[in-house]
Amino acid sequence: MARKKSRTPNKIKPSFTGSMGKELGSWNFVIFLTLAFVLLVVVVVSMKGVALDLRSKAGLSCPDPLAAFNGRLPAPSECNGEWKLSSDSRGCQVFLCQPE
Repeated sequence: MARKKSRTPNKIKPSFTGSMGKELGSWNFVIFLTLAFVLLVVVVVSMKGVALDLRSKAGLSCPDPLAAFNGRLPAPSECNGEWKLSSDSRGCQVFLCQPE
C-alpha cells in the first residue's frame, strides 16, 4: 500500500496589516486613556460656570457692590460721612455710608 502524503496547510506569512493590527492592539489602552482624559477636560471646562449660574438663579450669589453706583466708586458728596466697604448679613460686600 502506498503511503498517502499528509498535506500540511501552508503557513500564512504575517501580512503588513496583520502585524500593524497587533501593534495598534497593544496601544488600545493608551488611546482609551488619552480619549478619556480629553473628554474629562472638555466636561470640566464646559461645567465651569454652572455652579455660578445655579447660585445666581436661586438668588444666593452676591451682587456687585458697585452695581448700585453704575460701576463706579460712590461719590463722597453723596454721604455726609465716609463710605466703608463692609459685609452684610449674607456675607456679601456692600458700601455703607457711616456718618461722622
